[in-house]
Amino acid sequence: MNITAGLARADRLQRSRLFKIIASAVLAVLAIGGLVAYAVAINTPSESMISVPEPVAPAADGSVGPTAAPGDQPSPSGAATPAELELDPEAQIINRLLAAKSDPTSVAVGAGIAVALALAVVWLGLGLTYLALGVLAATVLGLAAFAGVGRGWAPLALGVLALTGAFTTLMRLLAIVLSPSLAVLAVARNVLAEAVRLRVSLLFIVLLIFGLAALPGLLDPAQPLRYRVQSFLQYGTGGSFWLIAVLTVVFAAATVAFEQRDKVIWQTMTKPVAPWQYILGKWLGVSALAAVLLTVSASGIFLFVEYLRTQPAQDERSAYVAAAGQGITEDRLALETQILTARVARTIDDAELDDEQFEKNVEGRVEQELAALEEAGISLEERQSRRMQVAAKVRDSLRKSVQQVYRAIEPGQGEYFRFSGMKDARESELPLILRMKVDAGSNRPDAVYRVTMEFPASPRGGVQVEEVVLGQFMVFRLLPGVVDADGNVLIHVVNGDALRRTVNPETISFPPDGLEMSYVVGGYRANFARVMAVLWVKLAFLAMLGVCASTFLSFPVACLVSLTVFVSAEGAGFLLDALQNYATEDRDGKMLLVPTLIAQVARVVGTAFKVYAELKPTGRLVDGLRLGWGAVAGGAGVLAVWTVLLYGAAVLIFRRRELATYSGQ
Repeated sequence: MNITAGLARADRLQRSRLFKIIASAVLAVLAIGGLVAYAVAINTPSESMISVPEPVAPAADGSVGPTAAPGDQPSPSGAATPAELELDPEAQIINRLLAAKSDPTSVAVGAGIAVALALAVVWLGLGLTYLALGVLAATVLGLAAFAGVGRGWAPLALGVLALTGAFTTLMRLLAIVLSPSLAVLAVARNVLAEAVRLRVSLLFIVLLIFGLAALPGLLDPAQPLRYRVQSFLQYGTGGSFWLIAVLTVVFAAATVAFEQRDKVIWQTMTKPVAPWQYILGKWLGVSALAAVLLTVSASGIFLFVEYLRTQPAQDERSAYVAAAGQGITEDRLALETQILTARVARTIDDAELDDEQFEKNVEGRVEQELAALEEAGISLEERQSRRMQVAAKVRDSLRKSVQQVYRAIEPGQGEYFRFSGMKDARESELPLILRMKVDAGSNRPDAVYRVTMEFPASPRGGVQVEEVVLGQFMVFRLLPGVVDADGNVLIHVVNGDALRRTVNPETISFPPDGLEMSYVVGGYRANFARVMAVLWVKLAFLAMLGVCASTFLSFPVACLVSLTVFVSAEGAGFLLDALQNYATEDRDGKMLLVPTLIAQVARVVGTAFKVYAELKPTGRLVDGLRLGWGAVAGGAGVLAVWTVLLYGAAVLIFRRRELATYSGQ
């Protein structure tokens, strides 16, 4: 039997229903057996867990026994009583974090993704093909490792093979999903076929796969584990999104503009295909391609982060096992409580104002401003027309000044600050995170200030002195006991060392975000899923933006317009923040025309995309902050409205164009 006949027979075998059923059953058995074996293997307490002695008490004959009642007196031998056996809060936190080593969720999720892709390959009739390719790749890599060559490119090759296999499998599945004979789905299928045919889209796909596969090799193994995880999340998630976003915009513009340029659209529109079906099909195809690429990227990022999580952190001899004995290392503690988690952050409450006195002060300042305008020769009518604008400006300026004074502490003095709305944190068994940034003078980089913090609600007194570097964020962990019964955290900050009775040389102050308290409310994995959902909604909006722009613009212009809107939307938050310090008047209060026009345009752009910018999914994921379902729904709703409006505009434009008229040339 020749090779061709053997390959044909193998192909018939992998496409047979019996083979698919047997292969699926084998995959299910292997997955379940592997998970059970893994769960049994890791179901042992960590060596670093803090142990508790068994309760013992004196028996009737004076000997030490193991059955102490709650009211028993301490043993003369020094054995611990039940009251003494209550675990220290810090020990409870440490033991709970170390118990994460026995959590099989990450392996279960990884196995689920792998089995799902394997089942898809089997039922697509490619089971033996992919198995042969996998065995061949493993053999080549094994021989290379045995020969001592290819250590640098072997992980890259494995990553490229895995990501490429996942991409091709999902694209085949998507083609099956879009197979029904409907005009919209037919247009979407053509878009997907075009995606792997056009060089511009194929270039971005190759860049994405190679870039994501190469990123793990760029991490510095000498860095603490928390920084490696954060860097991979930042560049993996952010880089993948930007590559897919640019591909989405460029391909969405190309798939419509090129069909008009090459007159391919004549055949499409004379089928007939209605304009609404054509636009919807184009958007569906581009959005589906973006979803496949995002799914492949997200799976790779998630699985590699879970792999990194199981690696030894700094000062660990193995994962979750401290080199120094019992306890948990600083690197592992920061990773589990600040990065691979979902926290809610609170800033300090504003200083309470006497509204009546505040309005009197505002009125006095307004009169001073109007008097200055009068001295500058401004007419009475113009001064009256400006009164409301001046009042709003003065009110905002005074409010900021009051808060700045409230957040400033002179040497040796102290100030109370309150974080409210933290009732859930009181019941938490994980530490609270205090993020602090201290400013003083010119923020000399070589200056170190000592700051005293007191937490009145803490059962242990709650006084601690910390050294802070000026102008940089410092992170401190606190026990949940600092939260009072009303869900507030009261902190008394002293500008100096209250224990040594020393003071700092200058007044310290906190910027608006310089005091932030956060606590864990959920897990990293669910937060990761919500972030990916928001990123796809953004990509779907960009797909419709590119399609709409290309209905009446040429390809280069449509790309330029779409990318400009995309960059403006991503930077909307920065624009709104910058406008607070952007001057539109001269020293005499006269309006400057050009700066005013710039400010108005920037304000319109920033306001239009404010919800888009405030989502910050990648930033929240990297910082371990929760992206709640409320924020997801709100952002998705706004982007859905914009998408529908762009869709309506694109359909109206297409209806007014003579796209399928033969010109006779």
